[in-house]
This record gives sequence, C-alpha cells and structure tokens, in this order.
Amino acid sequence: MTAHHEVTSQQRSKRIELIIVPGKSLGPFRLGSSLWDVLHFLSDKAPFFPSVELKYSQQEPLLYDFIIALPLNGLNLRFDGSLQRLKSVECYDPSKVKLVYQSSDVSSSRTIPTFLLIYKSFGPTYPGEFDPNQSIYTLKYPGLAFMFPIPTRHQDLYKSSTDLPLEFPDGTTPIASKVILYSSSNNWQQAPVPPLSKILAEYNANNAVKYGKTGRRDAESVVAKPTKGITVYFPTQDVDTTSVVSVSIELNKTSAQDILADLGKPSRVFYKEEDKMKIHSVTDHGTIVDKSNPIESKTTNIAADDKDKDSTQTQPTDYFFNYFHLGLDILIDGGLHVCKKIVLHGNIPGHFDFSRYKRCPFQLIFPQGNNKKKPENSILVDVDSDENENKITADMKISAMQERIPWESANKIKGNTPNEQQKPVILTRGSSEQNPFGSTYLTGYDQGVVMEVMKNGYVPTIVLF
Repeated sequence: MTAHHEVTSQQRSKRIELIIVPGKSLGPFRLGSSLWDVLHFLSDKAPFFPSVELKYSQQEPLLYDFIIALPLNGLNLRFDGSLQRLKSVECYDPSKVKLVYQSSDVSSSRTIPTFLLIYKSFGPTYPGEFDPNQSIYTLKYPGLAFMFPIPTRHQDLYKSSTDLPLEFPDGTTPIASKVILYSSSNNWQQAPVPPLSKILAEYNANNAVKYGKTGRRDAESVVAKPTKGITVYFPTQDVDTTSVVSVSIELNKTSAQDILADLGKPSRVFYKEEDKMKIHSVTDHGTIVDKSNPIESKTTNIAADDKDKDSTQTQPTDYFFNYFHLGLDILIDGGLHVCKKIVLHGNIPGHFDFSRYKRCPFQLIFPQGNNKKKPENSILVDVDSDENENKITADMKISAMQERIPWESANKIKGNTPNEQQKPVILTRGSSEQNPFGSTYLTGYDQGVVMEVMKNGYVPTIVLF
C-alpha cells in the first residue's frame, strides 16, 4: 500500500545538496534514524521534499521493509519493518540532487557521475560485480555502492573479466545510475540497521535537546508487567559497553514528579475531561463497577460528547503525559498525581495514530503457567517452560499473543444470551474521510490489560492499568 503526500503549492523541488559519508549518512538521512524522526523532518522541510510516498505491506507491515519514496528528489529511504529504522538510502536519479564527497562534487548540474570521476574521488577498491541479466556493473566501497549500466554491445568485456570499466573501447565511460548508502555489509540488500548505542552516541554529541531528556530520547526496549508497570531500558552512549540505563514506572505508585525527573518534559500534557467507555462499566444488575474502565480515549473524537454531566460534582481532572518520542502515554491521577495507566504504541502503518508516536519496542511478561481451560481427556502435564513462553512482543499478531496469555479475555460488551460468545468492543475514530483506515476492536483482560487490534491482526496499542 502507498500513502502519498504532496505540497499543494510549487511541485518543483529545489535541488538539495547531499554530503556522502559512506556507511553513515547521505545528507540529513543518517542510517539508523527512526521512521518517526524522518517523517517529521520531511514534514518540517516540505519545500525541499514536496512529494512523499510511504510504501508498505498492508497485511504484513512488520515483516517487510518500509520505503519512503521521494520521487521529485530521486531518493528511496528503506526502513526495517519491525525496528522502523533506516537501513539504506538509494539515490536512483543522481541528476535530481547534488552529491558531494569531501568538498568535491560527485553529481551536480555541472558534474556528471562518470566511472572515472567516482574512481578518482573515492580511490581504489576491489573489482565490482557484473549482473549479465540486468547489464549492471556494481562498484562497491565500504558502506557505499555505485551502479553503472553497461551497453549490450560491451557486455562480453565484463562477464568473465575482473577489469574495471573505466572506459569502453569506443572512448566513452559508464555513468552511475544509482548510488546506495548502507551500513557495513558485503551486500547492501542484506545490510543491517546500525546498533542503537552507536546511533545515540552520534546524535547526543551535541547539547541541543529537541525533545525528552539527553540520553533518553530512544528506548532500546520496554518491558511491561500487567498490574505492575513498565521498565524502560535506554542504551548508553558508550559504544564499547553493553550496559543500559533503566527507568521503572509503577502503576499507582510512581509520582508525576519522578516521571518528569526520569524521562524529562513530555511532548504534550493532555487533560482528560471525560471517560467515553464508562457506560460499559455497568453490570447486568444495573450497578456501576467501582473501578475506572481501562478502555478510554486521549482525544475527543471517538464517541459522542456527554451532555448530561453533573456540574455539582467537582472531581480532580486526570491528565496524560504524552511522550511521542518514546511511544508512551502515561495517565496521571488528578488527585494523587501518581501513574494510573500506561499506554504503549506500536506505530503500525494503517492505524489512526501512525506517525504520531515513535514505535515502542515493548515486551509483555506474564506469569508462568497457563490458566486456560484444557480438555478433560488431555494427558499432557505442565513442565517447566522456556522463559519466553509467556512473553509477547510488539511484532506478534493478536492470535500469537493470545496463545501465550494465560487468561481468558473479559470484554465488557456481551451478547444477549448467557451462552453467547463475548463480542469485542468496536472503536471508530471519526468518519471515513477523517479516518480512511476503518475501525479497530478492543479486547481486554481483568488482570489489567487492554489491546487494540487492527483488521490485519496486529496490535497497535496496549493499555496497562
């Protein structure tokens, strides 16, 4: 699926200058950058990037790479689908940009990226690879590759020879059609994402704090335990060590002041004026459950406005700390000012909140053992299981998650008859024009977990309470 965005004014982009740093960056696009950061950068620099297309698999968005296509700039940015971090940058039309290496032009309005020029600029390297099927010669440097189309009449010269195509017999020289930047790897198609600690060490070298707290702008992992809370692990800036810094946030215990001290100023503070799902707290006997329902909204466009509020009751207003750069929302009790609920965001394409939050690399840990009912004639016995048996991750679909959750779902909306299977809560955000991706559904557990599920089975949001 492709999501397309264009600037409505001038469609002709300005020629941008991209400095080549092999294995690290091409202009402002640094390998390892998060999809969230890159999308916000492109939005801020819209005059330079007037057309942006996001390409992804609609059914399996986490199994395959994302591609941000910038057609008017001749660039493709490839992201790992699960990590959502930049793994390679492809310049498929060097004529649309200005490429610079060590203060020398590689491609510009006055410079053609010929094989001779590139070899002179970047120096000697090993013989390249020739693909006879596509008639492409690939010249590789550490973290950088150049592709040169070879005319059909000259193919035989490079099928079995190790000679560099510096010049053809007719005196012409090949011209680069693509430039690909990637991390250290022999094959750019299989290049991995750089380690997060290495990325942060370079990002945090300056003192400019755009968001969050220095050294705690990206989470390496978030380990959550139902009814208890979360532990956020931040990688250290020292690339030579594997130590991490962790911050624990406990439900109904950690104060707002401690959260601000540990995570820094939130991206936004949102005051929750009403509970849209409170109606589903009513039991079959007409009484209201004495605990706040975990399924609630942080925005005001999910359900109809409440018109029958009792103005004589003045309750303290709960409020959210929105940490967009960590993929977290923390609901603070308005009276006690302690953590009341935690929302984890998976930032999955096709979801209403996509690109609003950075992907949260969460893991949920459940108690060992399976409390679900087993067939009476089962001869299987419980044995000590692997430590990962009751762990779910952000990459799993709801079916895989439910196999590892040792509880039965307890949705609040039930059928009309006692024996009818419980129905999920449908969540719709606005009209089809406001939300073209359609509705999702909610499933929850009495043990303090609520999950939002998309039509493709992925879970973009988890609420802990």
